[in-house]
Amino acid sequence: MNLRTIFFSILGICCLSACETEAMQETILTPTVQPFQTNHPKAQTLQAIIDEYTQKGLPGIVVAIKDKEGIWEGTSGFAKIETNQKLTPGFIHTGGSVTKIYAATAILKLQEQQLLSIDKSITAYLPPEVAAKISNATDITVRMLLNHTSGIPDYVDNVNFKLRWFNDLSKKWNAEDALAYAHHKPLLFKPGTQFSYSNNNYILLSIIINHLTNTQEGQWIKTHLLDPLHLDRTYYKAQPEYLTQLAMPNYYLDRYGDGRLQNITLGAKTEISSELGDGGLVATGLNFVSFLDALVHGKIVSPGSYNEMQTPYLNDYGLGIDIFKFKDKPAYGHSGAILGGAALLLYFKESDTSLFIGCNTDADLVTGKTFFLYHEMKNKIGDFIASQP
Repeated sequence: MNLRTIFFSILGICCLSACETEAMQETILTPTVQPFQTNHPKAQTLQAIIDEYTQKGLPGIVVAIKDKEGIWEGTSGFAKIETNQKLTPGFIHTGGSVTKIYAATAILKLQEQQLLSIDKSITAYLPPEVAAKISNATDITVRMLLNHTSGIPDYVDNVNFKLRWFNDLSKKWNAEDALAYAHHKPLLFKPGTQFSYSNNNYILLSIIINHLTNTQEGQWIKTHLLDPLHLDRTYYKAQPEYLTQLAMPNYYLDRYGDGRLQNITLGAKTEISSELGDGGLVATGLNFVSFLDALVHGKIVSPGSYNEMQTPYLNDYGLGIDIFKFKDKPAYGHSGAILGGAALLLYFKESDTSLFIGCNTDADLVTGKTFFLYHEMKNKIGDFIASQP
């Protein structure tokens, strides 16, 4: 039993029950379906895979692809198990840490606008009161935040944060709350010398965007990244309906690792709404793949900037872009996980295919039946896409 499972076994029992009760009473809005190619050549195989895994025990799955043959979205399973409400195309899904691709793209866009240089110290771009609380801040560059080589500790890994979070899953946190777990704390290593994934890196990037543009980060991303691509089904902080008026599925936790799913929707949405560039974005599957397709084809930042993003430094991680392998072929993107949800957004260069996979059960927090089913399913889809000419 891992540490996170132990916490859930001991704590949060009342909170989980409250989450479940509220989510069961809440009505899920009906999604608006976006146009897609129903007869896409890969549709039959992908649909068969996701149907197989909802039959094995995953609650709901969405897959979206965009390639030279068109754009397609497929779904299987349930948006709400308790009422047998089907998961259908058009639902809004969590991105989790897929959000980091968007935050990193925003930073590279600001560099192209000559508002920053990613190789300068973060002290040049953070508010002084924020930078003063980060140990050795002058030695940390923006690039080190982007590629997780800053050495700044991750709030999500802090035991005290976990105790606070799991004791009250409905209690939100903000940037200051998260960064407090790194304030004046020793760095994990000399900046730039090692890799250690830290969500605090991307919270600091969000603050940099706010500070440099004098605009709320969500609004800046909407104006400069989303609106030019007409991605009006992507939501991140700025829109009035963010999380409250969206057709989103319920989220489920395999709390004991045995496949019995518990409704954790309130906790999941609390987490999403608390996070910034580390995980706060939601979108339709089609919007996710459309964004990535535009990014890799030079429609958001220059090809040179994207090349920097996809170039690994340590641990196969670039600038907001992680490198995966399927059939020994690289795929570029990011995975995402929230309490009760999972996401994966990847680009396969050889077949020029953007892929999004989403699931409304946890694939990170608790190791158990649905954890293994999700990763088996994800790998089967990735291998299929990688095997295409």
